[in-house]
Amino acid sequence: TQTVKRTMLACDDPPDAPATLEADRHYFTPSQANRALVLVKRIAADIVRRYARLGDLQEALDRTTGMAEEDIRGELLETIEHLQTHLEELDDVGAELVDWSRGIINFPARVDGRCVLLCWELGQEQITYWHEVEEGFAGRQPIETLPAAQPLAPAAATRRS
Repeated sequence: TQTVKRTMLACDDPPDAPATLEADRHYFTPSQANRALVLVKRIAADIVRRYARLGDLQEALDRTTGMAEEDIRGELLETIEHLQTHLEELDDVGAELVDWSRGIINFPARVDGRCVLLCWELGQEQITYWHEVEEGFAGRQPIETLPAAQPLAPAAATRRS
């Protein structure tokens, strides 16, 4: 069976990671993250739709045998491959999927030397919340309370632009 890879945010690097990883990290300002939403909105909508379809296919597979089962398995694998592609697209942008069914996406940002997460949910026009890494979605705060976010490092800007 195939599994869908989970992307890893820049904030997830272990504390003893080599300093060279810093140049590969992608940190967003709120305006940069909002610009990225042009693409991320489409990706998130596809993920939510395909994830729901994945659940439907699994239920159908549980009820079916024979040739129909093979057809469902084929569509199931195809859906998983599409989801994997969408996760890779988010990774290329520098964002991470947090919730498959709601389309919640985090964008790492640097504030006062620490990593925080700009938080967006499918259906929102722009990023309106942020939270500390440890706080998660439940600890969201209005974006207006975020101190000035520092943009990504110049080396990463050329790599990910």
